[in-house]
Amino acid sequence: MKCKRRGVIVLLLALWATPAMAMNMSQLEAAKERAGMLDQVRTLLADDSASVRLAVFEEVMKSDDPVLRSMALESAFSSGDERLQTAGLRQLFQDRELLSVEVIEPREPSQAQAYTFQLWRELMLKELRIDQATDELSGSFNGARASGKFVGHLTRGGWRVDLSWAGYSCSLELTQVSGVDLSGALRCAITGRHAREGNAGGQSATLPFRIRLS
Repeated sequence: MKCKRRGVIVLLLALWATPAMAMNMSQLEAAKERAGMLDQVRTLLADDSASVRLAVFEEVMKSDDPVLRSMALESAFSSGDERLQTAGLRQLFQDRELLSVEVIEPREPSQAQAYTFQLWRELMLKELRIDQATDELSGSFNGARASGKFVGHLTRGGWRVDLSWAGYSCSLELTQVSGVDLSGALRCAITGRHAREGNAGGQSATLPFRIRLS
């Protein structure tokens, strides 16, 4: 019985010494080092100094590592630092080609809200552009029926994007940033036929929206 057990132990030791196992150990060590690096970056992004947080974020964004960049962006949006959040939004507009905006219909909408929701739901911001010198934003948009070009600008920890279509003059105001969730309000002034009693039946409507980053 002892000889049999000893043989099993010898076999296990032999397997452990094979190149495949050695490679696995090497991979484990590399994974451990990477995890340590990610933890260190996460810690620096939560440093007490706002200057350190911003400098680390800017350095990470120079990296080609998608996991590291995504983690830094989420950390920026989760922070209470408006400068860091603004830097994250600046990077978001620079990196993305489009953003899907979920316009939300209230539980008990007014006539103007319900009508506006039908026109502006399924909103997409496309061809995103940002002027790094001025933080001015531009691009195009498409909703269920509304479409056109937009302009806007970053604000402290948010943005304001102006969209016009037919009798609608709207602003998409991002005011809350938290991790992978961005939210705010679509505020619209309504004129012309869209304001008539059979349509919106009013001259303004405000609807909440959210953007979930993935």
